[in-house]
Amino acid sequence: MLGATRDLLLEKGYGGLTIAAAADMAGVGKGTIYLRWPDKESLVVGALAEVWDPVADIDTGNLRDDLFGFMTSAMRRMNGRDGRLFREVLAELSRSGPLKTYWVNEITRPWVGVLTACLKRGIERGEMRADADLNATTQVLISPLLAVPMMEEKKMTARNVNAWLDVVLGGIAP
Repeated sequence: MLGATRDLLLEKGYGGLTIAAAADMAGVGKGTIYLRWPDKESLVVGALAEVWDPVADIDTGNLRDDLFGFMTSAMRRMNGRDGRLFREVLAELSRSGPLKTYWVNEITRPWVGVLTACLKRGIERGEMRADADLNATTQVLISPLLAVPMMEEKKMTARNVNAWLDVVLGGIAP
C-alpha cells in the first residue's frame, strides 16, 4: 500500500493521489487502507516515513568536512526518488497539518540538529566566529538543498555543495 502510494505520488502528484487509486494499485480494498490510515494525509506520511531515514551527524574533526558530509548525504537523498517524493508534497505543507508535522519533526528538526552540532564543534575548534547566528547559518545551508531542485529542476552536485560551503564558511570565518 505504501509503495503504491509512493508510485502514485510520483506519477500523479499529491493532488492526483486518492485512497481509491492507492488501494486499486496495491490490490486491496479501500477499507484495508482506512484500517491503518484514516485519511490521505496520514497515508502519505506513512509512505514517506517508510523510506526517509534521518541524515547522520558526521564528525570528521573539521567543520568544512563535517558540513560537506552532511550536505552531500542530504543532496543524494534530494536528488533521488525520495527527494522527488518530497517535492511532490512540499506545496501541501501549508495546507496539511499531518504533512507539516511530519516534515518539521522528522526532516527539519533533525537536519537543524545535525547542522547545529557541526557548527558548535566548529566554534569550539575556532573554525568559525563564536558570534555567528547558528539559526541563520543552518537555514542558509538547508535552503539550497530544497530550493535548487525545485527551481532549476536539475540534480545537485558535490561541486554545488562546495560552492555553497565557500559562501557560507566565508561569512562565518573567524
